[in-house]
Amino acid sequence: MRFNFIFFYAFLGVFGLFQVPALAQIVNIEEQRITGTNDSVRWYGHLRGSAALIKVREQSLQLAAEARVQYKTPVHLVLLLLQQNLLRAGGNDFSNQAFAHLRYNYKLSDTWVWEAYGQLQTSPLQLLQQRHLVGTGLRWRALKSADGRQRLYLGSSWLWENNRFSAPFGGNTWHRSSNYVSATLRVGKQTSLIGTTYWQPVWGYIHNYRFSTDWLLKIAITKQIALTLDITYNLDKNLPVGAPAESYAWRNGLVWQLR
Repeated sequence: MRFNFIFFYAFLGVFGLFQVPALAQIVNIEEQRITGTNDSVRWYGHLRGSAALIKVREQSLQLAAEARVQYKTPVHLVLLLLQQNLLRAGGNDFSNQAFAHLRYNYKLSDTWVWEAYGQLQTSPLQLLQQRHLVGTGLRWRALKSADGRQRLYLGSSWLWENNRFSAPFGGNTWHRSSNYVSATLRVGKQTSLIGTTYWQPVWGYIHNYRFSTDWLLKIAITKQIALTLDITYNLDKNLPVGAPAESYAWRNGLVWQLR
C-alpha cells in the first residue's frame, strides 16, 4: 500500500510541474532528504501542501505543494523531488515556481558520500525559459552527536548548466563550483531545525554566482502530521538585465509523512 501511495503522489507532482513554471533557485537538498525512518523500509513517500486565500480590495491566492520519493539502503540513496508554488494577486503572478530534481548518493565511508544530480527549471518571471544542470561531488559529515540527532555537513561539487532566456537575451553555458554548509538540530521528538547555505560561483568569473540560505522549523503534531515554518532567501547574478535577481519567502504549512 505504501508503495502505491508514493507513486500516486509522484504522479500528482509531475502533473503540477508541467502546469506551473519555476523560479530559478537552488534546491536545499538537506531539507528535502526524508529522515526519521528505519532501515527495514527502503521506499519512502512525502506529501506537503498549504493554501491561503485573502481579499481586501483585490483577491490574492497562495498555493504550495510538493511530492518526494526516496529509495534508501545502507550504501545507496536515490531522491526524486517535484515541487510547485504559486502567489497570485490582482490577476498577476508574483511568484510562479516549480522544478524537478533527481539525486543519487553512494556512501564511501562513515563520513564521506559521493553525489550525482540533475535538475530542470523554468522561470518566465525571471526571463528564464529553461535551465538544465548536472553535477557531481563530495559530501562530508563534519559533526555528528552521539545520538545522531545533531549534525553538520559540508559539500562541494562541480556542476554544468545550460540557460535559455527569453528573447532577445539568448542563452549561456557555465561550469560552476557548488558549495554548501548544512546544520541539523533536534530538540526532543517534537521539534527540528534544519538550515543550509549555498554558494555557486562560475569558475573563473566569481562575480557571477548564486547564493541561497534556507531554514526549516518543523514541530510535530502527531506521528504523521507536523507544522512547518520555512524561510528562504535566493540571489542569482546570472539573470538578464531587468529580471528580479533576489527573492525571499516565508511559508507556513503542514506536512503529512508516510512512515
